[in-house]
Amino acid sequence: MDQNQTSENQADISNKDVISSLKKKNWSSYLKEFFMLFLAVFCGFLAENYREGLSVRKIEKEYISSLIEDLKSDTSNLKGYIELRQNKTILMDSLAGLLTSEERSQYGNQIYFFARQVFNGEPFVFADGTIQQLKNAGNLRLIGKRKVVDGLLHYEKKVKELQEWDETDNQTRITFRELGGTVFHTDEMRKTMNSSLRFVMPTNNPQLITDDFKVINSMAFQIHYLSKMTLGNSLRGKSLQAEAEKLLELIHTEYPD
Repeated sequence: MDQNQTSENQADISNKDVISSLKKKNWSSYLKEFFMLFLAVFCGFLAENYREGLSVRKIEKEYISSLIEDLKSDTSNLKGYIELRQNKTILMDSLAGLLTSEERSQYGNQIYFFARQVFNGEPFVFADGTIQQLKNAGNLRLIGKRKVVDGLLHYEKKVKELQEWDETDNQTRITFRELGGTVFHTDEMRKTMNSSLRFVMPTNNPQLITDDFKVINSMAFQIHYLSKMTLGNSLRGKSLQAEAEKLLELIHTEYPD
């Protein structure tokens, strides 16, 4: 019995050693497998973040390129906007002076030619396609440079101010048109624009349909008021043009090629 018991005890000890060895081996294997799994997940996470970062930067670059084109379009449009209003201010001042002149009957050609152009006026057209896409999709956050975002929002605010003044200008022009029928002959006014929609200087010295100075003076007053508003809008256009150029410079600084 002693020998058998001894043999069994030795077997138990041997089994314990094997189990202990297996446990050590299993823990080591588990740790290794866990580490490899963690490393794989972590590397995948880094790769996904890298790919996402590349995608975001690509989209941001596309938006920036589009913004640059919009701003270039704005500066070009503003150049024409400013030039037109500067010329029209001179024209309207001349027309107001001719209307109130005692010798206005001698200047029918000029009066009708100038008056026809006062009716005409084009507002500033804002190239806002890119900024509207950014705002509507909530993608302003894609523009990583905060200075550019702030500059863009400030520029948009200045544009809206000019558009509001353009609307006021248009309302004054409507008043002018309403008074026009009390002073100008419709058929003679129609002849001041040809089939190609180009202004034409009359040659037959057309006359006003009234000699009532009160009515004529009211018309001249509206023209004078519109002239100063037009001059103000040309100055606002210059200010906006400077803002557009400033924003373009900032974008090129923050996003060098």
